[in-house]
Amino acid sequence: MKFIVIFLLFIPAPLILAGGMLYLTFVDTLISTNTNKNLQLTEQIAKKIDENVLRYIYSNSSIISETNAMDASPGIIENINKWRAATDDYQKLMLSSQINSQLSSFFNYTTDLTGITFIFKDNEYYTYNAPIPVEPALLKSASWYSNMKENNESIRVLGRLKNSLYTGSRDNGEYSIAIASFVNNAAYVNPSEVELIYITFKENTFEKVYSGIQLSKVGRIDILTPEGEPVSSKDDKITNIQRQQHLFSKDYGSLNYHMDNDKLLMTYYTVPSTHWKVVNTISYNELTQDVNRVMLIIIGVFAFIILLFVTVFFTSITKTVVNPVKKLIRQMSLVEKGDLNTLVPVHGQDELALLNKTFNRMVGEINNLITNIDIEKTERLQLEIKSLQYQINPHFLLNTLNSITMMADIHGVDNIKMMTEALSKLLINTLSRDGVYTTIAGEYETLQSYAYFMKFRYGDRFDITFNVPPEISQCYMLKLLLQPIVENSILHGMVDVFEKLEIGIFARQAGQSLEIRVVDNGIGMTPIQAAGLVQNRMETNSNHGFNKIGVNNVHQRIKLNFGEAYGLTIQSEQGKGTTVILTLPLINDDSLPTRSAAYA
Repeated sequence: MKFIVIFLLFIPAPLILAGGMLYLTFVDTLISTNTNKNLQLTEQIAKKIDENVLRYIYSNSSIISETNAMDASPGIIENINKWRAATDDYQKLMLSSQINSQLSSFFNYTTDLTGITFIFKDNEYYTYNAPIPVEPALLKSASWYSNMKENNESIRVLGRLKNSLYTGSRDNGEYSIAIASFVNNAAYVNPSEVELIYITFKENTFEKVYSGIQLSKVGRIDILTPEGEPVSSKDDKITNIQRQQHLFSKDYGSLNYHMDNDKLLMTYYTVPSTHWKVVNTISYNELTQDVNRVMLIIIGVFAFIILLFVTVFFTSITKTVVNPVKKLIRQMSLVEKGDLNTLVPVHGQDELALLNKTFNRMVGEINNLITNIDIEKTERLQLEIKSLQYQINPHFLLNTLNSITMMADIHGVDNIKMMTEALSKLLINTLSRDGVYTTIAGEYETLQSYAYFMKFRYGDRFDITFNVPPEISQCYMLKLLLQPIVENSILHGMVDVFEKLEIGIFARQAGQSLEIRVVDNGIGMTPIQAAGLVQNRMETNSNHGFNKIGVNNVHQRIKLNFGEAYGLTIQSEQGKGTTVILTLPLINDDSLPTRSAAYA
């Protein structure tokens, strides 16, 4: 199971993460590219619409300007005024034909014209290419009419209006694009002259402008007035968004909008002449549908490859790794239960074969160790038996020394008696098996017995003083630590027969440690000689000592029993003496180790 988790974490997971990041990066790039491209196309559409609007405005202005033309033939407005004033039907028909011919020449560039209405001051009208309208009074009641009058506007593009003027019912739902212009906004005395020209075009007149322009992706184009009213729009939901004028406060730009769990990309551009907004809207889903389709195909192929790979891989792993490991585990369980004769068959030279070889070698080593332990136990038992046999000789020697002491006492030979008693004490302390620890006071007592013998050889050429406080003298230390050091001072520190060697034993507590100093005023030694003494390079003649235990042996015993923080150091200066410092743990009755915990 862990292997499956590791596999999923280190192979499919990074690939999925990398694929997701690549997909997001590609989508961002796609959206950024399409945003810029659609903005450019929206600009093209806005400029095309502006060209058409300007053409319509120019045509309208041309109709009015012909009123003042100094031409042999009268202008359109003049002819319409004549048409209104004529009483003869034939004259009206001839004027109407001339007017229609003139108007046809003005708008021969478009087929979207749905009608032109010339409205007189008294609300009579003349129409061109249009059905019979309703009363012009309804037209003049619109808000745009009063606004144009108040602002003294000569012409206005009205945008998309309900086409009630040319239908029998004003509620039939038909719309037109309208342009209105005043011929003269002054108050004429003659009410039968033309006041207003009202031109209408098909509602889809501007759709032809952008229908030939291929957008980068599927989308829709809407045209809005500055007030947010649609000029060209087929989706009320989109129109409601576009009426939020603050979204299109700039002359051009792009924005993202969320609607009904969908995200929309909108680009817009302003038509200069009318300030309309040309808005291109496209859904993110539509924009990325090709990428999503490709991504789904890639995911499907990837999932199939992963599934196939996992099936083949884990089948192979099960046969080549899992089953052999399980078999090895079963063999280990047998070894754990005590069966040391089990072995694992080795096949090949791979890592599992090496593991099986190592397991077989380990089982063999365990067998050898058990055999060696049994042999060591047997040898140790034999040594203990021999040790018990060897104890007979020291007891015999002590009994003999006691007999000599009694004989010396009977014959009054005090020197022999004292020497024999000192020797007995020294042998008892040296050969005793009651333990490896003794008090500092007990160690000094052994040292006094040794010094008694040395005085027979050297006389009063040396003295040993014990300068240890009573509470420190009852602390414990290893046996026979001071005797080798004092012996070294006596053998190597005395040179001048006329100068007595003074040896002092000092002890003090230093934190949780015990510091014992052996100080003499002998000839001293160099630092190299001191280091060599600790390292056992200058003790070639130590075999003439009492127990053959050298200074290095003392140092090693301390470290072996108490660790590297403890040991022996020598401070010496030639001609001024030597100080040997023993650093030991502070041991009292409560902290005294067991006998088996120490090395003699």
